[in-house]
Amino acid sequence: MELTYHRCQIQDIPALRRVAYEAFKTTFSSILNPEQMDYMLEKMYGEKVLTHDISNEDQLFFLAYQKEQVVGYISITTPEHFIKERADHGQARNGSPANLKLIKEYPHPVYILHKIYLSPEMKGRGLGRLLWQKAFDLITQWADKKPALMILQVNRKNPAVNFYKHLGMRCMAEQDFVLDHGFEMNDYVMGIDINTKA
Repeated sequence: MELTYHRCQIQDIPALRRVAYEAFKTTFSSILNPEQMDYMLEKMYGEKVLTHDISNEDQLFFLAYQKEQVVGYISITTPEHFIKERADHGQARNGSPANLKLIKEYPHPVYILHKIYLSPEMKGRGLGRLLWQKAFDLITQWADKKPALMILQVNRKNPAVNFYKHLGMRCMAEQDFVLDHGFEMNDYVMGIDINTKA
């Protein structure tokens, strides 16, 4: 089964939000309470948030299609964006403390795979691996044969941790921090090296 990809534009936000809401609720219904789920959905996938991120290229979003149906998406932040954002604002809005520490200390460019979401009804068909591979291939291309690192954050209770390990990613840090209303996030920062093998 193959997927095709389309760079998200403002008009694609409804389709992106549909996938995000379906995938998030399916994944986190047994991990987060309903109040935290509602808070995080609006914080990450509210229409104003996505409009800002897409308009300002805070993240590069790619919708995945199976035939003509939107079945998932990925979003990536490039090192160039972090450099620009830190120069403009003194910090990277999309960067967690653990991410920023890795970006500062890692000797090569760091790309963040922010989201890799698949519609729940499409799971079990190998499409998650295709989404991940698309992100890996894009970053490999952007790195232009130079060494780089792809990282992502994943809740430590998320079963996807084992999926990412199977794909060769390693746990590079643990991160616990408190959001508004006392909501907590307990994540692994996982990474995989790119263009480092002889």
